[in-house]
Amino acid sequence: MTQGLDLLASGGTITLTDGTTVGLRYSMRAIALLEARYGSVANVQNAIDTTGKGAAYGPIVQLVGAGCVGPGGFEPHYREHQDAKGERKISGDIVYRRRTDGMDLADLLHPGRLQEYVQAWEAAFTKALESLGNDGTPEPQATPDAGPTETVSPGLSSTTSPSVPSTFLQTPSGA
Repeated sequence: MTQGLDLLASGGTITLTDGTTVGLRYSMRAIALLEARYGSVANVQNAIDTTGKGAAYGPIVQLVGAGCVGPGGFEPHYREHQDAKGERKISGDIVYRRRTDGMDLADLLHPGRLQEYVQAWEAAFTKALESLGNDGTPEPQATPDAGPTETVSPGLSSTTSPSVPSTFLQTPSGA
């Protein structure tokens, strides 16, 4: 069984136009960002049009950018809105900025390297999904239930404190 993500996976590293390299790593946070942007993992995997008739450059910035999120990498910047059903959605593209200097990832990717980026994304994303247990191997078996366990409360907090009675009257300021 694979533990964690293999950051040294073949094709999982790209070179940016400033000569720096970035290893693509698809953590749960990265995959959740892509799901929020595209709706599902299946839609993420179909985001790049391979026919040459649709969008390829914009989606690859999104796909590579999510893989660059993490310590020492890039930070996502996006707008969220809530639809009429109360579901939160990302509006438009996510902008990925490098933490060290604020550079936009899209400015550091070269259009002539599209195939390299697609191959790196495919290798790293596939490796991440395998590492997350989606490689067709059986999931670990749950341990038998040992019966009810006692829950120990840490005490009152801002979310568990008793509410203020409706007869409570605030003292006016300055009194």
